[in-house]
Amino acid sequence: MDSEESSTIVVPTKTFPREYMSLNDINDQEVLRLAAPIVYLSMLMVIGVPGNMTVLIIYGRKYSKSVYRTIIWNIALMDFLFSIVALPFNIAELVHFYTFTELWACKMIAVVAIFFVIYSSHLLVIMAIYRFRQVCMPTKKQITLNNVKYWIGGGLMLAILFDFPQGIFQPIVKVSLSHNVTGYVCPISYKTSVNADIYNGFLTSLMAFYSLFLLIAYLLIGHKMYLRYKKQNIAHSSKQTDQISNKITKIAFAISIVFAVSYLPIFIIKLLASKIDHQTLNTVELAVLRIFERSYAVNHVTNTFIYAFYDKRFRKTFRSICKEFVHRKPAGSQSVKSSEYKITKDSSETVV
Repeated sequence: MDSEESSTIVVPTKTFPREYMSLNDINDQEVLRLAAPIVYLSMLMVIGVPGNMTVLIIYGRKYSKSVYRTIIWNIALMDFLFSIVALPFNIAELVHFYTFTELWACKMIAVVAIFFVIYSSHLLVIMAIYRFRQVCMPTKKQITLNNVKYWIGGGLMLAILFDFPQGIFQPIVKVSLSHNVTGYVCPISYKTSVNADIYNGFLTSLMAFYSLFLLIAYLLIGHKMYLRYKKQNIAHSSKQTDQISNKITKIAFAISIVFAVSYLPIFIIKLLASKIDHQTLNTVELAVLRIFERSYAVNHVTNTFIYAFYDKRFRKTFRSICKEFVHRKPAGSQSVKSSEYKITKDSSETVV
């Protein structure tokens, strides 16, 4: 580990009955105090991996191509990768709380986590722009299947650009423990330099701006759709189209709300890092702080439930997949193929 890139703080730990304790002994004691956030992250991983895999399968194979499906599938891909990459990294960081000696691994964990935050927010912003132009500016140039890949690519490039400083500023922090033992922590919230504070402030402001943008965009979309709903001379076919449009808007808005609620705490904590006195926290307070630092993980698990709640076709397709899995028949079975055909061709539930 490069000691020049680490910081040093003093954390007086509780006095243990033994006269001497090694770093691993002290780390084991701390892991017991962090049992709640470790269980919390483990449960999210158990739910998130199969849940997001299901979304990838359903939106990738059962839904016709559309801008909406393309954006949702990319969001699900980020959620799935977060569940299999970022969550295990976070659990490992807690299990090795005072023994995290590898600076490169600490930087990688931080960079990956912040990347998922920023890129997911860009996908939600693209979705909001897409819905706003469809509903409020239907005669203007729209995001289409031909150009949505450029919007997504632009969001990806910006996420990499905004995430790059995290790899520079992320430290390994030396902590002076009891029994004259030195520990090594990979902190989520830290205060190492003025530049790091500026960067954390930038990320907090960026997330606040995105959250405000999403709120305003969906308020305008909702107002426009309400005015349309009030009109009485709408044809039946238009009503069906409006129902589909309403469903898509509800899903996009719900995802955005969960995003804002789950992501803002980590950036607020990063911004207030210097004001949080870890020395005075008891076991419960410490566990709550560690969970709040990782509240963003909820965003990558709950989207599956949002799709299931608002999208009847998603629920129907999920039940069909479960039945096919339970009553699996040999490849080429006609009954399985016909069942799948009925679901994919259900025109009354087509998503545009």
